[in-house]
Amino acid sequence: MEDTRTPYLPAAAVSIARSRRITLTALAGFGAVVLARVMALPRSLWEMDEVLFARAVERFDPLSHRPHPPGYPLLIGLGKLFNLVFHDAFASLVALSFVSSLVGYAALVAAFRRMAGARDGDAERVAVAGALLFHLSPVMLVQGPLPMSDPPALMFLSLALWTAVVASQENSAWASLGLGASASAAIGCRPQLALAVLPMLAVALWQVSGWRRRGAALAAFTFVSLLWFVPLVAATGGPRGFLDYQLKQASYVAEHDARKARRGCSPYRLVMRFVTHPWGRRWLAGPVLLLAFTGAGRLASLRRKAALPLAVLCTAQLAVCLSVMDPADAVRYALPWVLGVAFAAAVGCAVLAQRFRRPATVWILVAAILAVSAFFAAPVLEVRASGPSPPFQAAEWVKRNLPPKTMLLVDEEMAPHASYLLPKFDLSPVDDGLRRAARRPKAPVYLLAAGESHWSGAKTFRWPSSDSYRRLTRNHYRVVSLSPIPAGLRFQVVRGVYGWEPTIRNARWRWMDADAAILVFPRGLRAVAVTLGLDLSASLPANSVTVAVNGGTATTVEIARGTTRRLELPRPAASGPMEISFRSARSFVPAANATRPDKRRLAVQLLAVERLPG
Repeated sequence: MEDTRTPYLPAAAVSIARSRRITLTALAGFGAVVLARVMALPRSLWEMDEVLFARAVERFDPLSHRPHPPGYPLLIGLGKLFNLVFHDAFASLVALSFVSSLVGYAALVAAFRRMAGARDGDAERVAVAGALLFHLSPVMLVQGPLPMSDPPALMFLSLALWTAVVASQENSAWASLGLGASASAAIGCRPQLALAVLPMLAVALWQVSGWRRRGAALAAFTFVSLLWFVPLVAATGGPRGFLDYQLKQASYVAEHDARKARRGCSPYRLVMRFVTHPWGRRWLAGPVLLLAFTGAGRLASLRRKAALPLAVLCTAQLAVCLSVMDPADAVRYALPWVLGVAFAAAVGCAVLAQRFRRPATVWILVAAILAVSAFFAAPVLEVRASGPSPPFQAAEWVKRNLPPKTMLLVDEEMAPHASYLLPKFDLSPVDDGLRRAARRPKAPVYLLAAGESHWSGAKTFRWPSSDSYRRLTRNHYRVVSLSPIPAGLRFQVVRGVYGWEPTIRNARWRWMDADAAILVFPRGLRAVAVTLGLDLSASLPANSVTVAVNGGTATTVEIARGTTRRLELPRPAASGPMEISFRSARSFVPAANATRPDKRRLAVQLLAVERLPG
């Protein structure tokens, strides 16, 4: 009898089956990204930049830090579009980041598939594995769902990489237009990326055949750039105002990010923060980077020109990071570099699978990396998804427990949060608020600050400490404190009195110059007591200080190094404030420090001011 079974599938059927497998693989990865982002959605505003972006969605005013420099015009424009649906700036930006992750994943799969240049099944495995390694890396698990500029900018970067490889391989008109538009949009969402995107765009255009297609890409780049650049120039006061605005930001970056923020950070530690910290601990970063090195070697040996724009993007971004970026924000600044590492690591996984002749090895390696990534990022994701951030908790406590007339002294880090979350309260910078509070000794006054407070009666709002928080975030806003200001701190500085040290949250002393004075409003008091001291670190063995009230009878005390003296000063018969002056016989300038020189002239410390009721 003749065997009627078909010994092989027709070519068309094989192609359909293979396409179905490819589609299901990509869809499975897409589902994993959706699930990860849904489970990691933040419950409230957290970082300072999030607040500034939310304020800008409500009213775009870059000169008022709505948002901060360099302006992020396209991000704010997209946020405003989403806000037409959600009517909440925070929810709109979170939704934008969520959509950006999904579109970015799809674009990366399409780009990586072409860059891999292998057989259909191998290319698909590399593409999906690379997109998953990036979007489910430790840093993207933490940063990807946030209402920040990174997710939309990375989405447009992914689209630019995809259209770049299509334009070079197919000489496609739509791909050329998409390349120019996407590259411009990435810069419009996050202008800092221009230093890496422009070299990438130049290489991508070099790979495109014909000046007609290159011209189309440049025309699209110019058109989209005008859409976000013109509103930014108008909002900053015209060309001159825009130039001043950007020059100030460049000066700040050169002074702070490239200099001050790097003091005490060795070259080795600097490299580690940008290269390994986005992947968590070394026991995860090491294998990933080793796989990436293997994959990069394979791509170089095969001369995969399609991956050249990605290589230029990553190399340029890493060079910028190591040269001028703030190490405290290393994991976010390094995200374009992480994108390239993820693709190279996926190729490295495919190389190992070929050596073992087991295609499934790719998924075993990727699953292991993703499992460790999720485990490492979990401490941050769990607290952020299950409850509000410490700044938001503090703001809610204030609304529930303090009257609207309460004066809130806000440190610099918490100022954006306070202005956005507590607009109905009397908010003031710390120094100015202390001067104002001197006239209101009985009114409730609180200090809202980032960090632990050592004051009596302070309320603390915190997330638990973890290695993942230290490595995958700026390590700020994990602890926020709300501290009642005691009456003894409520005096006005007339002259020669420096700030509270070591911090305002642990106010233990204020250094004074040789000629110093404070003003106290003594309503209801019989006397004011001041405590003076001379720290053991002082270069003086002792100092003689003359204390007087309103220029009247003076009292002279001798304070030896390492000792304190308390003086009780009766209230004068005349009504009005008490000006207490301190004239020291000697003063000194602290020894110059190479990293933080202290040029102040110091005499004695003001340790306490007590209000003694009558």
